[in-house]
Amino acid sequence: MATDRTPEIQTFADALVAGDEAGIRAFLSDDYFGHSPAPDEPSQADRWVGLLGDVRAALPDLRIEIEPVELEAAAPGDVGVRAVITGTHTGDLWGAPATGAPFRGEPVLRFRPTETGWLVQGEVPPPAAIGMLRALGVAPPADKMHLEPRYPVSPPDFLLKVAFTGMAADKPCAHLDDARVFEPSTDVCQECVATGGYWPALRLCLICGNVGCCDTSINKHAKAHFEATGHALIRSIRLQEGWIWCYEDGALFERRTLVRLAAEAGSPLREA
Repeated sequence: MATDRTPEIQTFADALVAGDEAGIRAFLSDDYFGHSPAPDEPSQADRWVGLLGDVRAALPDLRIEIEPVELEAAAPGDVGVRAVITGTHTGDLWGAPATGAPFRGEPVLRFRPTETGWLVQGEVPPPAAIGMLRALGVAPPADKMHLEPRYPVSPPDFLLKVAFTGMAADKPCAHLDDARVFEPSTDVCQECVATGGYWPALRLCLICGNVGCCDTSINKHAKAHFEATGHALIRSIRLQEGWIWCYEDGALFERRTLVRLAAEAGSPLREA
């Protein structure tokens, strides 16, 4: 009979709740599932320490209870759990103000032991991941996605990458070498201005510098620009976020990629 390793994972969850950084790092590998961090990239342990620190500040009564679940396509040694996360949203989270409301999330996670510590991977489809962010006020309700946000909410780029691609690693992209423009020359969507439209956020085409409204706006001018020109790379220019999205490859890159590309092109970014 296989050994039940969920008590070990519950101990890790208890370390997350307590902010026990040494316990977190002792449990986790620095590597991710199928990915070793680049020299300028935080390790898996770094990510967990940072993200859960933010969540603890927003949900001071945070609790995480671990329940075993069966995984599809489990490799030998893989352990599946449901992490039942509860707490009361009484602190800011990435710019989202406290709501005072109770929170409950139940993501399924895959744990894999290695010689250097455990690897952890979320088994959470994008709609469910976005649903948890909405419950915390980090993402707007579905019927308000097209409106200008009330608060300057900016979740970590890494969280967006995992939510939208399901991967900690950067997805392959054949278009990064095409990037030429890194800073916007305007802070409005000219096409929306011409028609009296409005937008929640703006995107900059890294190929030609076109600025258009985002994919959650009514007009979706940034995407229309891609469809008309084939220019696949855009960056967020909201709140100096700087993440990159490739329409063609469905890949999201964190701001550090933008910083690197701009430096290599001799166009270092303006810092806010």
